[in-house]
Amino acid sequence: MYGVTAGIEATDDGRHVVCSVPLPVAPGVVWDAVSTGEGISSWFVPCALEPQVGGRIVQFADPGAPDPTTGPEAAAEAMLTATVGEITVFSPPAGTAPGEFTFEERDWMGEGIPVPPWTTSCEVADDGEGGTVLTLRSGFASGGQLAEESVDGSVSGWAQSLTVLAHRLTHRPADGVVTVHAATDPVRSSVPDLWSRVLGRLVAPAAGVGGAHGNGEATRSAEVARSGEVGGIVATESEASALIVLSAPVDGVIELYVFPAGDTPEDATSSAAVAVRAYEYVDVPGGSGAPLGAAAVDGVEPTWDSERWRGWLEGLVTD
Repeated sequence: MYGVTAGIEATDDGRHVVCSVPLPVAPGVVWDAVSTGEGISSWFVPCALEPQVGGRIVQFADPGAPDPTTGPEAAAEAMLTATVGEITVFSPPAGTAPGEFTFEERDWMGEGIPVPPWTTSCEVADDGEGGTVLTLRSGFASGGQLAEESVDGSVSGWAQSLTVLAHRLTHRPADGVVTVHAATDPVRSSVPDLWSRVLGRLVAPAAGVGGAHGNGEATRSAEVARSGEVGGIVATESEASALIVLSAPVDGVIELYVFPAGDTPEDATSSAAVAVRAYEYVDVPGGSGAPLGAAAVDGVEPTWDSERWRGWLEGLVTD
């Protein structure tokens, strides 16, 4: 969808996800979307950064953590599970020269665990026709089982996140974004079984509709999704996640996904939870109507807060 491509690049330099997407806005807009906290927060996860080489980048990906923007106590608790990196390249696009934004995360498996730094870079290139080609590379300089499991497992997530960005910049480029994250408590289930249960309650079965995974199993892309007050169209689906373009209760998209949950690695094999990231499109106070890259806005309340989204999620997992 939207021309997003994603795959694995294995070279002497290591193993990386490589994603590319054409975007119908100028490079400066895309640069703001990938190199600012307000930009990254509008299509990926809540983020704060210092826009310079050597600056910190902090990303809050844990769906069970509190919203770090709601106050000092919430921010301190959210930092316990946040990922922290260092910006190594910060070069905005200039004329026909592409921009590059790169950062490294050294403790991505936990503080003190000896692993190669995880490097993520975004190249922002003018397509010569008023638009932009965004290329993202993410991985590390190593091979073997760790690289295959960690890097390969992030392909669908990056592709889905870039689809979130492409959808807004294609259809609602001047809108701001308010994000809400919510998750259920863990339930006794494997990730595949819980994902099957969630989709069974959200998407009506329709034989022969949708695409297919590499293993030949049908996906639910382009099918109608509805449960309670939430409805929309499945834009993309992977093994345990889906992107849904909403028709209700808000204007925007949601990422719905299931993840292993538990206090120990053993618990995580038989315990899972379901989470949602909602990206609601809103008018920007004082906005000019021009395309917006740094689109996350403060001071605008979401239509549904995290507790309401959590209540909806509970309806998908309870018997």
